[in-house]
Amino acid sequence: MKSLGIIIGENLIYLRKKAGLTQYEFGEKFNYSDRTVSKWELGDVIPNTETIKEIADFYGVSVDFILTEHTSQEDFFKIVKNAPNAGNKISLISLIVTIILSIAVTIYIAGVYNHGTTNPQVNKNWLAFVWSVPVSALVIAILVKRLFGSRKHALVWLSVFVWTILLAAFFTFLYKDVYWYLFFIGIPVQACLIILMYMKK
Repeated sequence: MKSLGIIIGENLIYLRKKAGLTQYEFGEKFNYSDRTVSKWELGDVIPNTETIKEIADFYGVSVDFILTEHTSQEDFFKIVKNAPNAGNKISLISLIVTIILSIAVTIYIAGVYNHGTTNPQVNKNWLAFVWSVPVSALVIAILVKRLFGSRKHALVWLSVFVWTILLAAFFTFLYKDVYWYLFFIGIPVQACLIILMYMKK
């Protein structure tokens, strides 16, 4: 018969992988190191009752599910409806980005109505589309971190945000003689993001 520690560890492994999280990403959500999470999953250490309750709430399962040995795949499949659904999360992100783009379209149409033309030299509201890109990238970065707990993917989207906001500024202030200097700002920022991406903590 398996020990309680092994049973809890196997269930934690399954739940974590089902949610698409690494040990580090999972531990980060509960302020534990990946080393501690590894000990839980190996059955060497059992999380305290409060932590088990928090984990159960996070995954949308009962505490009993985490404490019980599951001898068949059917037991595991029962949690699919309650476990974090990646499809729903992606749909939520897509919806928010769609709203941002819809606002950009509305601003542009308002510009056409006010200026009576689609001429980009007269109707500058086309810049709403340009600025919607960095705004969307920033929103995606925040949501990816919060919904998926993925630090690396969030930093990738932050990189997209940095360069697209500089590009948006480039188009907005194109009449300036020094507009291209804006891109120098992105180099140290990108370097910092890359360093953060490969740092464990």
